[in-house]
Amino acid sequence: MPARRIFRGPTGMQILLLEIYRAVEGFIVKQKTPGMVCALVLLGVCACGCIGAPVQTDTHNSSLADAVEQKEMLVLLSLLQGEIDGALLGLDAQVAETALNLTVSGISGAGAESQLAESLAADPSVTTAITIGRNGTCLAAVPGEVGSLVGEDLSERPVVKATFERKVPVMTDVVPLHEGGYAAIIQYPVFSADERLIGATSITFDPYPFLKERIEPVLNGTPYTAMVAGTGGRVLYDPDPAEVGKETFNESLYEGFPEILEFARSYADNRSGHATYSFYSTGSSRVVQKEAYWTTVGLYSADWRLFIIREISGA
Repeated sequence: MPARRIFRGPTGMQILLLEIYRAVEGFIVKQKTPGMVCALVLLGVCACGCIGAPVQTDTHNSSLADAVEQKEMLVLLSLLQGEIDGALLGLDAQVAETALNLTVSGISGAGAESQLAESLAADPSVTTAITIGRNGTCLAAVPGEVGSLVGEDLSERPVVKATFERKVPVMTDVVPLHEGGYAAIIQYPVFSADERLIGATSITFDPYPFLKERIEPVLNGTPYTAMVAGTGGRVLYDPDPAEVGKETFNESLYEGFPEILEFARSYADNRSGHATYSFYSTGSSRVVQKEAYWTTVGLYSADWRLFIIREISGA
């Protein structure tokens, strides 16, 4: 008869280890040097082992090396989550500041364009910054390449309707743009000095370079990869650029991999989790077995699923 696993509450020493880990993690996230990340991983392994973190460690099925790698994956996933959420908050803060400044400068003309330039410079992934009048008409737009947006009626865009109806900031999923292409949007209402709603300001940004810049420096030199997808199954980031933009539920590529569809349904419904599935090795036609943990990043009501993945065997 197999031995039963008994779970007990953490001891005082275990709690202390976990608190030290959490404190050190906050410092290391800011440093982001390879040595610091390794230190965090080692401390995470100790802390996770002490408190009985939910990682597969059944001695009949998982070697010690597997257990260490699984815990390392969880530490790196937490690190990536902090990086991405922090960067999204940085974008959000810039749009919020622009909205406040537009109260003074107005939402059209050179003054508005000057404020929008600040939003445009917030991150290399930002592609446009605009203002919208209360009637839904675009009143100012940067860079110059999208100047033709000025005068366009954007009132039927769901994000514009949501901002004007609720009078709160909004972040969208990746959506088709009026000027063509796809991007995510962060939009803020703009108020007059006497607190009347006079319009809105928004940025569009491309999730792929935004995520690539945060993910790859963390995972370079590790055996792990990452993926980010919307809850609807659209791939926003993958180390294989050919996968980016694909719709998991509507893509014929995945028809031969029923586990992928089951995986997608699971992460669509759950903010965090664990799965194994078969798919092509990154950049190869070889099919392998993969293991993934995921969590959620995002802003306001827009959620993205963030995955850390390792290859565990040939399929």
